[in-house]
Amino acid sequence: MRWILLLSCLLCFASAWSAEQVAIRIEGLDERLERNIRALLTIAQAESMSDPHRIRIAHERAPDEIRRALEPFGYYRPKIDAALTREGPGWLAVYRIDPGDPIKLSEVDVRLTGEGLELREFKTLIARFPLKEGDVLDHTRYEKGKEAFSEAATEFGFFDASFSRAEILVHLSDYRSEIHLHFDTGKRYRFGEVSFSETPLKPSLLERFVNFHAGEPFRSSTLVRLQKNLLDSSYFSKADVIPHPEQADARQVPVSVSLAMQPRNRFQAGAGYGTDTGPRLTLGYRNRYLNRHGHSFYADLRLSLIRTELDALYAIPLKRPEKDQLGFAAQIGTEDTLAGTAEVARIGIRHSTARWGLREVLSLDLQRERFDVGEGPQTAVLLLPSLGYTWLSSENVLNPERGARIDLIGNGASKDLLSDVSFFKLRLNAKGIYSLGERNRLIARAQLGYIATDEFSELPLTQRFYAGGDRSVRGYRLNEISARNADGDRIGGRYLTVGSIEYERTLFGPWGVAVFYDVGRAANHFDEPFSHGVGLGARWRSPIGPVRLDFAVPLSRAEDSFQVHLILGPDL
Repeated sequence: MRWILLLSCLLCFASAWSAEQVAIRIEGLDERLERNIRALLTIAQAESMSDPHRIRIAHERAPDEIRRALEPFGYYRPKIDAALTREGPGWLAVYRIDPGDPIKLSEVDVRLTGEGLELREFKTLIARFPLKEGDVLDHTRYEKGKEAFSEAATEFGFFDASFSRAEILVHLSDYRSEIHLHFDTGKRYRFGEVSFSETPLKPSLLERFVNFHAGEPFRSSTLVRLQKNLLDSSYFSKADVIPHPEQADARQVPVSVSLAMQPRNRFQAGAGYGTDTGPRLTLGYRNRYLNRHGHSFYADLRLSLIRTELDALYAIPLKRPEKDQLGFAAQIGTEDTLAGTAEVARIGIRHSTARWGLREVLSLDLQRERFDVGEGPQTAVLLLPSLGYTWLSSENVLNPERGARIDLIGNGASKDLLSDVSFFKLRLNAKGIYSLGERNRLIARAQLGYIATDEFSELPLTQRFYAGGDRSVRGYRLNEISARNADGDRIGGRYLTVGSIEYERTLFGPWGVAVFYDVGRAANHFDEPFSHGVGLGARWRSPIGPVRLDFAVPLSRAEDSFQVHLILGPDL
């Protein structure tokens, strides 16, 4: 038995050793046709064959295989000259092909029956069928057009749809072809009841995510939006939304939703460094669902040598939990920069929703601020209504190749409404990221602001405009760029103008470099000068977000000859 096994192995090795190479050359065709032929040729399926007899058989099959490979592209009368010769230790197979004229369509008969006739989408499929009378017959385009009807039927709930006729007729006698495609959509199904898997949240909260009612016409994209709404809520790590047409009763399709919860608690930590701020530390806590009603709690602590802030928010989901939220906020903080000092305490209420494709936040805050901008200590109490809109376009907020974000925020106060000073403030922030090839990005940033008031000297420090710092004009300290009074105190400005352009180049892996130019001013008059800064930066696309290390030099008068900024956070 051992000798038989050994002999078999030796024969296998001998067969492999004696395998003969076959080279294949195809002439007369473009790359697309040649690629399809090579994929179907038996003689091209293996790099080598051990039996010359098998090689000759495969070569004899080649003309028929070539014809079949050309037919999907409309070539039904090719002329093929095939030759197989020995070349040294191997073989050479040469196929000279004249594909001839492609066959054309004399008739394209596309028909639709059933309730789908009422839908504009099906009428569009008929009008835009990829093949018309007089076109070259192309099987790939035919299958694409045919598949579009099946996909539309699935999308719009025609689960009994079928082709009553689907065929291509080829008449070689007069060299013409016909397409007959008859599609019966049948009757449209409707949404049935929605059931959810067990979760810690109340069923009534889950039901508010559902964006349709039982009895509405079925549409698959509606279920995709339901899945997106559930995942966007931050309650769930998984949301599988599955229709069950096989269980339909009176053509009403039940839908089941399988959910997996996110961890209830989330802790965050971040760090940074700036020449002016020293080390910076951010700590965050989030409780995603405090109770069965889906209430949540957020708290963030930001610490540095010149600024300390503690923010807290208690949030309640409203009618559309994925979009609408009512929040109760509180904040305390201190600030000690070149502009002056401030102690802030604030409580407020805010409502956020989605409107017109934007994120809308409407808030009302009561703020007390003790501040000193060089003119002596002052205290101001403000009742601050605010309205903000955010537009965001990005495939990846954390590390986008391209994207844009625009924030427009307006707020103000009035002495007639429990405030010590009257003013209106408007601010626009915009940032765009543009891909320039595989390794290059161009990043543009702009900030514009305006304050209308007759009592600027009484305005709290946190409501005035300043420039400078790692998210403004790099190369300058935080709040260093400012209009000044006669004593040289930085009193802030009514007008804010900041611009930045940055070129980023990826060197290898997640590592890259950047060069940038920033310009800006916080002024009370339009003839006040701008401050300029330039610099170099290192970039690391870490798993938890981009890390940016910038070395910036001021080109205008500044407190320091350079600034170093280390930032961890999303690009948009």
